[in-house]
Formats: sequence, C-alpha cells, structure tokens
Amino acid sequence: MDIKEGLPSGVEEKGRHKPMGSLLPLLVAIIVLLVAGIIAVSAVLSSPLSIVVGGILGACLIALMIYLVLEWWHFREQNKGYIDEITDLNLRFGILADAVSAVSSTLDLEELVANILGVMLTLTNSAIGVVLVPDDSLNYLHVLSHRGFQEKAVRGLKISVGKGAVGKAFQSGQTVIRKNLPEDPRAVETYSEGKSPRSQIIMPLKAKGQMVGMAVTASFEEHEYKVDEVALLSSLCHELAVAMINVDLYQQSQKTLEWLADTQEYTEHFIQEMLAGVAVINNEGDVIYFNHEAANILGIEPKEVIGVNYNDLVEEREKFKSLSFLKPIFRLCMEEERAFRRHEMAIDGPNGRRCTINFNAFPLHRAKGERMGAAVVFMDVSAIKEMESRLRQQDHLSILGQMAAKIAHEVKNPLFAIIGLADELGEEEAVPDRKYLLEMIKQEATLSNQWISGMLSFSKSPFPVGEEAAFILQSSVPELITDFLRSHEQDNVKVVRDFEEGLPPVMMSRDNMRHILFNLLENSMQAMPDGGVITVRAHDTGNGFVEMRVEDTGTGIRAEILPSVFEPFFTTKEGGTGLGLAIVQKILLDIGGDIDVRSQQDLGTTIILKLPSRGVSHERD
Repeated sequence: MDIKEGLPSGVEEKGRHKPMGSLLPLLVAIIVLLVAGIIAVSAVLSSPLSIVVGGILGACLIALMIYLVLEWWHFREQNKGYIDEITDLNLRFGILADAVSAVSSTLDLEELVANILGVMLTLTNSAIGVVLVPDDSLNYLHVLSHRGFQEKAVRGLKISVGKGAVGKAFQSGQTVIRKNLPEDPRAVETYSEGKSPRSQIIMPLKAKGQMVGMAVTASFEEHEYKVDEVALLSSLCHELAVAMINVDLYQQSQKTLEWLADTQEYTEHFIQEMLAGVAVINNEGDVIYFNHEAANILGIEPKEVIGVNYNDLVEEREKFKSLSFLKPIFRLCMEEERAFRRHEMAIDGPNGRRCTINFNAFPLHRAKGERMGAAVVFMDVSAIKEMESRLRQQDHLSILGQMAAKIAHEVKNPLFAIIGLADELGEEEAVPDRKYLLEMIKQEATLSNQWISGMLSFSKSPFPVGEEAAFILQSSVPELITDFLRSHEQDNVKVVRDFEEGLPPVMMSRDNMRHILFNLLENSMQAMPDGGVITVRAHDTGNGFVEMRVEDTGTGIRAEILPSVFEPFFTTKEGGTGLGLAIVQKILLDIGGDIDVRSQQDLGTTIILKLPSRGVSHERD
C-alpha cells in the first residue's frame, strides 16, 4: 500500500508554509530600533514635537507587538495540527505493523483471522466484529471468527447469500457503511455487552479476483468513517483475503504432501510384503529398491545391493553371483526400452542351488514420457516347476503301473511253468551239459519272476488312508530296523536312530513303511562296502507333515545321474530292476507325501521323506 494513501489531505501543502522562527530576528531588530528612536527623539526634539513623534513611534511599537502576538498564536495552532497529524500517522503505521505481524506470525487460519479482526476493531474503535466465509456451495456464509458476540448467538449461524445487508454485500462485492442502526430487540441475547450497535461497516474480503468472505465491524456509538480510514480498512481486508488464500493453499499443499507421504508408505509396505522380488534402478543405473522377497530369493541383504550400479552385478563378484541375471535384463530395458512379460530362466541361486524364476521387467517413465529407470519383478517358481514335474511323473508312473500289472499277469504264469518244467527235466537228465543248461533256464526264469514281482509291487495301490493307517514312527520304525538288520546286518555298518519326542502319527500302513524303509536301508548298505554309519531321524515340521531322513556315509550318487534315480527301470546295479526308488516314490505320492534326494559323491546320500501326519502329537493323542 502506498504510504501517501494514509496521509490526511492537505498535509503536503501545509508543509510548505514558512515557520515563524525564520522572521523572529528581523522583528526583534525592528522593535529595538523603534525603542531607540523614541529615546533619541525625546532627547533631541522639543517637548510638543517629541510627544507627537514619540506617540507615532509608540503606536508603531504597539502595532508591531500585536502582530507578534497574533503571529505567535497562529504558529502555535499550526504546530498543534502538525502534531495531531503526525500522531495519527504513527497510529496508522502502528496498525499496519500489527496487521503485518498478524499475517506473518501464524499459518493457522482461525488465529490469523482473529488477529486481523482485532486490528480492524482497534482502527475503527469498535467493540463488535465478525469475519464470515462461504460454504462449498457458495449459498451460505458462516462465522469463522468473531469479537463482541455471545457464542450461542453465532454458533451454527448461516447467512444466505443475496439476502440481508451482509448477504447482498457479498453478492455485490461492495463496501457498505450503515449509520443510525435501529435498536436490536435481541441485543441482550446477541452481543456480549447487551447493547445494540449504532454504526456498521461491511467490507468484502477479495483478492486475485476471488471473494473469500466478508468482514464486519460495528460500534455502539455513532462513528464517522473517514475516507482515509475506509481506504486503510479496505487495504487490511485485501491483505487478509490474500493471507486466507495463501493459508488455504498451504493447507492444501500440506494435505497433498501428507497424502503423497502416505501413498509412498503404503506402496513401500505393499512392495515389501509382496510374494515376489522387486528390484528397481534409477536413470543412472543405481539400484534404489530391493525388497525383502528379492533378498530371500537371491540370498543377499538389501543394504548390500542398494546404491550398486547394475553394471557391477556380475558373476565374477562372488557376492553378486546370484544377481548377475539382472544385468542383461536391466541393460535391455534401459538401452533398448525392452519390456518382458512372464519370462522364465534358470539361475544359480544362493548356496549353489539351481532355481527357476519367472520375471516381468519394464522401463519406468514419468508422466511426460521421460525415462526414470527400470524395474524387475520376479518369483522363484522352482517348487511349482518341481510339482508340475512330479505330477507328470505321477501320471507316467500310473500308466506304467497299469502296463506292469497287465504284463506281469500275462508273463508270470508261463514263467512258473518254465521253472517247474526245468526242475522236472533236471531231475531226470543225467547228461551234465544238459543238466547245466536246465539250471541256467531255471535261474533266468527265476530272475525274470523276481523282476515281474517288482512290477506287480509297482502297480499295487498303497494301503488306503484311514483311521487304520495311523503309523507311530517312534515305536514302529525301530522295530522295522531291527527286522531288517537280522537278515542284512554287517559288522562294519552302524545304524543310529534319532527321533523327536511326541511325533504325531503318520498316515501310512506298516507294510508300506516296511517296503520303503527296507529299500532305503539296503541301498545305503550297498553304497558302503567298506562300512559306515546310517542315521534314521525324524521331526515334526509343524505344517501337517513329519520329515524322516535316511542318511549314509557311503559313496554318494554322481551328479549327472541324480535327476534320474526315481525313473522306473533306471538302475546302476548289476541285476537291479530299477524299480526300488520308483516304487517308494509312487507310494509316497499316492498318500500325499513326497521324497527328495541329496547326495555328494564320496561324502554320502540323504533321502528325505515327507510323510503326511494327522496334526496331533502322539503324546497328546
């Protein structure tokens, strides 16, 4: 606001009037000369003439004295006006300073409005004031801040836009001055002092072409609103409107920032809890995001990856070996804007484990199309792939079982006939060479019969799962081990039993467990021709299964044949049928269990059985 707008009219012109102080030395000199003249005339001239001349000079002296008195009075009155005007200016500058302080001291809208309203009341020497703002529909005005009203009178007050003095002033956007207001019959209920106001000024709060409310001040006495006073009030209203708009913008920006912060927090929490790994790089290629699942899949902590450039994710750096697959993917996303959807690849996971991942990858762009980085979302689908493979194998085994049953049925009876005839002919034959040939026929037929018996075992369904199929490992497995050792015991082989207390019963028949355990123990003994240790241990996994392991310290299984050990008719033993582990696997798959093998050549083999349990420990049972 221009300071001159606050000056009273005529101040500049009055400032050009010469002060009396500049003429005072000249007037004093004239008086001294007149007095000296009177004395000289009295001394020189004769008495009548001196009286006349002295009278004239005395009259001049008196006139001059009267002039001096009048000039002094005028000078005094003029200075009094200056003092009043300067005092008024100081008051207005003080009010403006209070307004500036009120605007700059807070960002709370209600506090800011209350402070400015107090300044307005001081300026107009009023006791009543109110600031009203429109609702969202712009149909009603409600009280934002007030002074001099009883709280119950303004609580919930709604003034219709376009109705009443205030509503019409808001609609027109004009300042309205009201004088000689009629007596308000509800003054006692409405105003704190219980009196009716006599004068009122209604001013719009308008800035940047926007009406944000109305300010009303009123006085219990008649008040003459001067032009300068109204101009200053209008300036205050304008500044208040600007401040209200700015505070509203600030509050909206704060809400937006809070929303953005909440959105970022929700997004980060969502990504962190995803059952998929997420890796994100910025436009410089540095990793800026690496969630918990990514760390679990790849076996490396996020803090070790964040800030690393994707070009450094290479196999040569042992720490980043499991992450090396990300480098070519990020490179294609960044350099060629390539995107990948549901791609699969095999990678070397942590601890040398080979795993299959399914991944999506894509470049990231801002709203205007500017590239800002790239992201890879991936999942370890090794278990799913293994399950699919097991299901296919189970179907394959089922078909083979049906074929084996039919073949065994067709072949077993002729084999019995061949063995029987060979026995009969051997008893009657006296020629040694022919007798030897008959023995060979009998041996081969017997071996074929054993092979057919294995096929029949392979084709049989396991014992049905029911109440009668509950098998207690702690008591029954040691008995089966003892039975096995009676016919297979070796002095240089030790069998160790290690069972967790309170194991729940497993859903398997004793016959099936006997078949599984005998097969695994026999394989372990054959893998330890020079002796060793076999450990049979079991524990409850807590998720509906009991895990039983058969571990040996034998020769182990070569890595290249390890994937084939469960295939029917696959064997490395001379005279073996290749159905032992295939039958074991089929029994377990048919009851909802599973089997896995881990082996290192010359260090030993571990067979892991996953046995479905009833979920209640034997102790509680």
